[in-house]
Amino acid sequence: MRRNLFVYTDDAQMVAALLAGNEGAIRYVFYDHFKPLLKMNAAKACGSKMVAYDDLVQELYLYLSDNQWDKLRKYNPERPFVNWFSVVSYRFFKDFSRSMIDSTFQIPISNMNDHQRDLTSSGVIGTIMMDIKLALKRLRPPRDRQILEALLLQDEEPEKVAERHHVTVDNLYNIKRRALAKLIKQHLTDYKD
Repeated sequence: MRRNLFVYTDDAQMVAALLAGNEGAIRYVFYDHFKPLLKMNAAKACGSKMVAYDDLVQELYLYLSDNQWDKLRKYNPERPFVNWFSVVSYRFFKDFSRSMIDSTFQIPISNMNDHQRDLTSSGVIGTIMMDIKLALKRLRPPRDRQILEALLLQDEEPEKVAERHHVTVDNLYNIKRRALAKLIKQHLTDYKD
């Protein structure tokens, strides 16, 4: 099957096509024409962190398309799109890589003797669920919070959650892993304070 390759000679035309949700423009910008630029920025920003390139690009797409392409609407057409896109993608990849917890990070396990011994297992589970609900209220971005709530608290099927958020099941599990890491890091930071 031959892919239909779009070529844009004008930045304004390309941006207008993106804002209109044109799939050809999306493929052109995120997967074809600017792929070398995105790969270079991903390598510079993420360094040795093990982040799948396709996941990074999908996250960048979701970030830029959020709120009806609000960030793209801030693009100044008097400047070359490639410059704007390079800066935005590099900053996003850098922030994204910073939000990841190093795989060597270990979570301290609390001593059960420090807590009430007479809690039943359902009481412990209820307490844990209340803690998770409270911690989730402050988790950003909202999509991460919604995915964790659906998977952890509401026990929804991953396929349905992935479909609702317009991602693959594999990407959903990556989002879940990163969101849990952020949640744990946030909770441990709060615990130290």
